[in-house]
Amino acid sequence: MNTTAAALQQVPLNAHGLAMIVFAIVVFAVFIWDRWPIATVSLAVLAAIPLGFVLVPFTGAEGPVDSARFFAGLGHPALVAICALMVLGQALVITGALEPAARRLSSLVTQRPRAALLAVLLGAASVSGLINDTPVVVLLIPLILAAAARARVAAGAMLLPMNYAVLMGGMATTIGTSTNLIVVALATGLGVTGLGMFSFTGIVAVAAVPALLYLWLVAPRLLAHVQPRVEQLSEQVFDAELSIIEGSSFEGQTLGEAFGASGNRLQLVELRRNKLAIVRLPSVTLRAGDKLVVQGTARDLKDLEATLDAPLHSVRDEVLDKEKDKTGEKAAENADTEAGSKQEGGAAQKTEAIASAVVAQLVVVSESPLVRRTVRQERLAERYGVIVVGLRPRTKPAGWDRQSLTDRTVRGGDILLLQGKEEDIARVQRDGYGLLLDARYMLPRQEKAWIALVVMAAVVALAATKTLPIALAALAGVIVLLLARCVSWEDVAHSLSVKVILLVASSLALGDALSVTGATAWGAQQLASLTGTMGPSWVLVLLMGMMGLLTNFVSNNAAAAIGTPLGVELARSLGVNPEPFVLAVLFGCNLCYLTPMGYQTNLLVMNAGGYRFGDFVRVGTPLFLIMWAGLSYGLIRQYGL
Repeated sequence: MNTTAAALQQVPLNAHGLAMIVFAIVVFAVFIWDRWPIATVSLAVLAAIPLGFVLVPFTGAEGPVDSARFFAGLGHPALVAICALMVLGQALVITGALEPAARRLSSLVTQRPRAALLAVLLGAASVSGLINDTPVVVLLIPLILAAAARARVAAGAMLLPMNYAVLMGGMATTIGTSTNLIVVALATGLGVTGLGMFSFTGIVAVAAVPALLYLWLVAPRLLAHVQPRVEQLSEQVFDAELSIIEGSSFEGQTLGEAFGASGNRLQLVELRRNKLAIVRLPSVTLRAGDKLVVQGTARDLKDLEATLDAPLHSVRDEVLDKEKDKTGEKAAENADTEAGSKQEGGAAQKTEAIASAVVAQLVVVSESPLVRRTVRQERLAERYGVIVVGLRPRTKPAGWDRQSLTDRTVRGGDILLLQGKEEDIARVQRDGYGLLLDARYMLPRQEKAWIALVVMAAVVALAATKTLPIALAALAGVIVLLLARCVSWEDVAHSLSVKVILLVASSLALGDALSVTGATAWGAQQLASLTGTMGPSWVLVLLMGMMGLLTNFVSNNAAAAIGTPLGVELARSLGVNPEPFVLAVLFGCNLCYLTPMGYQTNLLVMNAGGYRFGDFVRVGTPLFLIMWAGLSYGLIRQYGL
C-alpha cells in the first residue's frame, strides 16, 4: 500500500465532513428540482451553513472554525469581478457600442443560423487559449444578445454553447486560465518541469472536435425552451416616416440596396418625393428629402433608422413649422431653402438631446387635447421636448392616409410612439394627453460608445496580460464609466442580478465548508486508495473525473491545490511519469460544465441568457462525458499508459 493510501487510514471522515457531503448532495438535488427560485435556495444555504457551525461547533487543523467566515463570499474577489463585469457588459449594450458588429452577426444569424453559431464557437474557442476566459465571455455576451434581438431569435441557444467553447479553449494552453497557471506552478514546485505553453494543446484540440460538434448540433436543441428575461417593447406596429437627409450614407443608393441593408425587414408603404408618391421600384435612386413611409414595431423602426441612416424625425420639418407659424406660408417657402443650414443649429441640438433618451407608447385618451387635432398643431416637440416618431390608429383605415405623420388627425384610442427624455414624456401624460404603456425602449447613448469600448478594451488587456487582477481591473472600469456618465447608478442596479450574487456567495460558503471539514481531502484520499487494485490508466481516468466533479462545487483554484499534489503522488507511487497525471488534474479542473457556480463565466451567461440550474446539468453532462473521455484517451495514447 502506498503512503497516500496509508495516510487515508489515519484520517477518517469526521461527522462534520459527512454532514457537509450530505448537505451538498441535498442542495444539488434541490437546485436540479427547480421547485424554488435559485435566489431563495442560495439564501437558505448561506444561512444554514453558518447556523450549523454555531449549533455544532467544529475545530479543524487550524483551530476552532468561526461561523462568520462563511459570509466572506459576499466580499470575495470572484463576486466583485462578476458584478463589475456585468456592469461593463451593460455599458456596451446601452451605448450601442457593438451595434455595427451585431448587425453583421444578426444578418448571419437570420440567414444562416447554424453557420453563425459555428463561427461563434470556433472563434470563442480559438481566442480563449491566449486570452483569459472571462473577458472573452464578457465581450461576446452583449454582442450575441444584440445580434439575437435584431434577428428576432432567442439568444439562449447560443450563449451557453459559446461559454462552454470558451472554457474548452481556455484549457488548451498554460495561460488560458488562472487554474492552468496554478497547476503548472504547483507541479514545477513538485519537480514536474516538462510542461510548456503548448505542450497539451494538441490533446485538447482533438478532444474538442466531437465536443464542438455536440455544442453546434445538439446543445441548441436542448436549449430551445430557454427564453431570456429581457424587457421587450410591445410588438405593436406603427406608421412612421424615414427621412433621407443630405449626407446620409444611403443618399444616391437604390431602394433595392436599402431593402438589402435592412435584411428585407423594410415594410415600405410609400416613397414620397416633394410630397408626391413615386413608384417603388428597386432601381429608384434615393435623394435627399425623400421620405420612406414605413410600418414596423418600435424596435424595428429604431433599427431601420440606424441601419439606413434615415432619421424618424426631420429637423428640417421642425424649422419649417416654426417659420410657418411666425411669418406665414411665404416665409415658410423661404425657410425651406435655409433649413439645411439651420439643421446644425438649436433644433439639431434639441433633437440630439432627445435622441439620447427613450421611446415609449402613449394611448391617446378621449379627453386629450390632441383629439381631432394634429401633432403639428399641438407642437409637442417645442413645448415638451418630445417628438412623435410613430402612430398606430385605433381602427385600421380603409386606405393609406397620405398625409404626413405630423398632419394626421389624432383620435381617441390612437397610440403614439414618443421619443424623448423619460421626465418629459411623463409630463405629456401628466398634462392629460394620454396614458403611458409600460413598454419602454432605451435608446443607445451612442455619443458615449467609444468610451465604453476603450474601457472594455483596457480591462481585457489588463486582465489578459496579468497586469491587474480581473476583479480590480473591472472595478476600475466601472468607476471610469460612472465618472464619464456612460452609465448611471440606475443602470448599475439594473445590470446586477441578486440571483447571481446570492448563488456566488452560497457556493463559496459551501465549498469552504467542504474544505474546512476535510470532506474534499477525504474524497481525494478515497481515490488514492484505489491505486493498489487498478492500473495507471484507470487511476488517471478516475483522477480527472473526480477533479471534474469537485471543481463544479468548489473553486477551480482550490480543486487545483488539492489535486496537483495528489496527482504527482499517485504517479510516483505507481512508478510512472507524473506529467499525464498533472494534466489530468489540469483538465479535470476545467471541466466546470455541470453547475452555474462551476466557473464565473457560467454565472455571467446564466444571468444574461435566463438559464435555470437544470439547463447546465442537461447540457453540461453530455459535454462533460465527451471531454472526459476524449482527454483521457488523448493522455493515455500520448504517454503510453
